Amino acid sequence: MRTLRNLRTLIGSIILVPTAEGSTRRLACIVGAGLTLACATLPWPDEPGVPVAVSQAANVDTDDTFLALLTEKRQAAGRSPPLVTPRYQSDIRTFAADLQIGKTSATGVRRAIESWGRAAYQRDVEPWVIDCAAGNRMQIPAQLVELPSAVISYAAARFRPRSLAQDQCAILVVSLTGSETVGSQSSR
Repeated sequence: MRTLRNLRTLIGSIILVPTAEGSTRRLACIVGAGLTLACATLPWPDEPGVPVAVSQAANVDTDDTFLALLTEKRQAAGRSPPLVTPRYQSDIRTFAADLQIGKTSATGVRRAIESWGRAAYQRDVEPWVIDCAAGNRMQIPAQLVELPSAVISYAAARFRPRSLAQDQCAILVVSLTGSETVGSQSSR
């Protein structure tokens, strides 16, 4: 969502670009905004897919790889390991199953886990759909690594959008954002 806000700001600045320098500068800004928008989207088409049969063990292995990589990257950045919320793991696996059976698209599941996460955690969350096709070389988003404390729910899914010829791999992640104030009251 932050990327979307930054994009809106960028587009707003494009409209206000002075024309004294000619249309080349405006064109460069428009191209930059387009590239930013392209980077903010998921790498898969926004379409439901065909059902993909994968053993639960394959998804568990992918889950383990993701958690190990995130933990390693957070520790290298001087951050604590992620805190996984066992209470919500079965819930997010339901969304992964919907993606895997072709009920929804990667974009649709991202919206769904965001809504679910807000309701479940009763606060703002950041949804992620991470491409895990590279296995132990998958790219973990820097924002997820840099969170002061990462409280997450996650699940892997294999899926295939109708317009693609091969199975895809995604990790669905919901992380808490913001901070809460914790206080104590003394009894008198």
